[in-house]
Amino acid sequence: MNIRFLETFLWLCRLQNFNAVAEKLHTTQPSVSQRVATLEDLFRQKLYVRGAKKFELTPAGRHLLPYAERIIELSDEMHREIVLQDGSKKVVRVGIIEICTMSFLSEWVRLIGELEPEATVDFSTNTSAALTDSLVTDELDLALVWGSVNEPSIGNLHVYSFPMAWLGSPKHFECATPLDVIDLERMPIIMHREDSSGYLLIKDYFTTHGVVTVPASPQPISLNCSYSIATAMHLVRAGMGIMALPPFLMTDEIARGEVVAMPVTQALPDIDLTACYRTRDGSEQVARLIELVNVAASSFSNTLGPEYCRT
Repeated sequence: MNIRFLETFLWLCRLQNFNAVAEKLHTTQPSVSQRVATLEDLFRQKLYVRGAKKFELTPAGRHLLPYAERIIELSDEMHREIVLQDGSKKVVRVGIIEICTMSFLSEWVRLIGELEPEATVDFSTNTSAALTDSLVTDELDLALVWGSVNEPSIGNLHVYSFPMAWLGSPKHFECATPLDVIDLERMPIIMHREDSSGYLLIKDYFTTHGVVTVPASPQPISLNCSYSIATAMHLVRAGMGIMALPPFLMTDEIARGEVVAMPVTQALPDIDLTACYRTRDGSEQVARLIELVNVAASSFSNTLGPEYCRT
């Protein structure tokens, strides 16, 4: 039995609203429904009354509730008393967004190997939203994401900030004439996928400046929802569109004049990279990894300069 399914059922009993539970557990309403349905299949009993005016447990649901509470409590106690006692031998699960792999990751790994040779670290990459979900549900010990995680049990430490710019190829676009945000509506904009922090950042940017919807490409072929930064960089180099990216990613192309930062009057907000961790764990090893990531980030920032990266 998946502990998370019991945790979902427990929160449903407390909040009595599927959408509220989804928000609490950083997942979706269909996922909450599926977890409860899986429990019902397991026990061959309906756990809540369908069609009721307000949330109501069935007799089977009321019977399950105290068991779920005891199991979740026991699971938390096991985590505290057993796993955390031997933190020095624990595999530290670290989640990072793609931009980390293209900046300071190699230096961070080098520092871990040199200064923490006994540490065992398991890295995985994903979007900020997915990594946040995994951190809250104890599937990760440390996550490096855009922005911060607004949860009482999660600590946030700023690592550095990346300035953003609209990048494009001067061979394919007029990149010398100053532009307004309204002008961007008439240009082919390459967007991140909709479930990413990059998409939300640009959507908020346009909304702030009076553009209600994210502009769609005026061309018959749309290039929205780029699935990786590497792909996005290739599309920008090829002149397939313009995109909001941290200029440090394309310093070589900018130096050669193949790509330029377009002079858009309304500046883009910076990307704030944050190290997020569960405060209840108090892991010394996680704290040490955060110290080392700050060293690696500072070293990386010094090689670029403040116009590209700021700690």
